[in-house]
Amino acid sequence: MNKIALLILSFTILNFSCTKKKIFYPLSVTTGDSILVENIFPFQSQHCHASTVVELPNHDLLAAWFQGSGERTADDVKILGSRFNSKTRKWSEPFLMADTEGFPDINPVLFLDLKSRLWLVWYTVMAYQWESSLIKYRISTSYMQNDGPPVWTWQDVLHVKADGSAPEGITSNDSFVKILERKYREYYEYLVSQGHISNENKGFINEEIWKNSLQRYMDIARGTNFMAEGIDINEKGERIRTRLGYPLMRRIGWQTRNKPLIIDNRILLPLYSDGFDFSLIAISDNNGESWFFSDPIVGGGSIQPTLALNKDSSITAYMRDNGPLPKRIMKSQSTDKGITWSTVEDTSIPNPGSAADIIVLKSGRWALVSNDLESGRHRLTVKLSEDEGKSWPYSRTIVNGEPGSQTRAHYPAIIQDSDELIHVTFTNQIPSGDGKSNIKNIAHAVFSEKWLMK
Repeated sequence: MNKIALLILSFTILNFSCTKKKIFYPLSVTTGDSILVENIFPFQSQHCHASTVVELPNHDLLAAWFQGSGERTADDVKILGSRFNSKTRKWSEPFLMADTEGFPDINPVLFLDLKSRLWLVWYTVMAYQWESSLIKYRISTSYMQNDGPPVWTWQDVLHVKADGSAPEGITSNDSFVKILERKYREYYEYLVSQGHISNENKGFINEEIWKNSLQRYMDIARGTNFMAEGIDINEKGERIRTRLGYPLMRRIGWQTRNKPLIIDNRILLPLYSDGFDFSLIAISDNNGESWFFSDPIVGGGSIQPTLALNKDSSITAYMRDNGPLPKRIMKSQSTDKGITWSTVEDTSIPNPGSAADIIVLKSGRWALVSNDLESGRHRLTVKLSEDEGKSWPYSRTIVNGEPGSQTRAHYPAIIQDSDELIHVTFTNQIPSGDGKSNIKNIAHAVFSEKWLMK
């Protein structure tokens, strides 16, 4: 029997809570004595990944993920969903949430806005490379039916324009280029201060790697792969016709992963780019009628941010480490409601280049779920902080597979429901019976804050 199956069977179901309008879980879960892990649908051979989950006003859960024969190069990938009925305690058969026929649809995000409308945000890969991604969204006001997908009342593209205007080409004084030059200079100084770059090339990053990576990112920023005749301004203030880049690749290729943070009347939706290898926050102050964008959150592969609100109203972003050693979850802070961000730094939490997610609990404690490893995705852990991420004294493992095995428990999403139970959905992979391939599903774990602190 595989380790995940043994893990599930090891949880003792003592009794059931039958309080009206409550989500019914085993008593051992609701009293904080154990964790329940279940499969949302049976193991199967298709690739399924990147789940998201939201609690609906009727206490049901709605989960979504992408599924198909691959990822960015598989034209059959679509967004699927399932409902958890709070009365029957069962997940429904999967159903279609979104499908751009002939294109891969990736990384869904579900959330409720301040008008109690349900949003589904995801991206479509237009040309088999992450850099060609296009963010889309759907909105529903009719989503609490017993079965099947929500009734979508609106769909659109979320156009990303975080770089100002460049109608006559990206000039030598382009503001977006200047911001990136400053951000990379500050990050370089941080790497030097930590000994990750040294004159003797004894750090994790040598000067050649740094210069080559910087050249790649600045080429995208300057539009060198999309050039035409334009107008630059020389040192005398004269308009000079010359060949310039245009900002197409700064405005596509943005991707979704984690749920937004909603504070006051502001929605902060985390975005990232595998082209730039950094993150960005899409911001709306009018329930998504229009969007503007933060400054880039620039680090060494700092992608897929997840956001936590501090008691002093500042915001902390934790990010996957998609860059060189040391492999650590990365962080940055904003003191102006998400518009500007501090220099990215490493935390002490290992990260193998895999997604993480965070929730600020009603108690004020923070719960962070991730693969807390430098290599591999076989262990999924929830950590708890009582001091807003300064330390993480509590840590509980949801799945702990053998290193080097085909066991994967990764790309988690975390929420806390109205009964203060904590839910995690994640990609769940085990070896198949033939020992050569693997099978997957999306799993759901539910537990209490008390269990985390045992």
